[in-house]
Amino acid sequence: MNAVRLRNAGPEDLEMVTTYLAAAGLPAAGVAEHLGSFLIAEKGKACVGVGGLEIYGDLALLRSLAVCQEERNSGIGATLLEQLMTNAHSRGVLRLVLLTTTAEHYFVRKGFVRIDRSTLSGPITGSKEFTGACPSTAVCMELRL
Repeated sequence: MNAVRLRNAGPEDLEMVTTYLAAAGLPAAGVAEHLGSFLIAEKGKACVGVGGLEIYGDLALLRSLAVCQEERNSGIGATLLEQLMTNAHSRGVLRLVLLTTTAEHYFVRKGFVRIDRSTLSGPITGSKEFTGACPSTAVCMELRL
């Protein structure tokens, strides 16, 4: 079994990341602007997961955390999430926020709590995720780091 390796996404990865997100049913709007805060999980040369951050001062949007179907429940998502949390914390982020339509139970197990999105203000509310990439019915969640 190949070990999973995490690496930072670079400009050459944009097409692969957006294609991967589309295949996972996740929005790719805004990815290009924040690609430097994305991680790619690889097994061998194959991408098996992606995840990213949009950092807005001490608040960050966790977005596009996805693992390929064949690797779900293998710990790759948790590894990506843990590294993204570490990256956020090292950049002064105090709270992670996310929107989800399918993974609320997963994120509850990781310590996130449901919040009302109307309690958020500032630049994060102008992100592509908040302004239409995610439906208004998406659950908003938060984790304090």
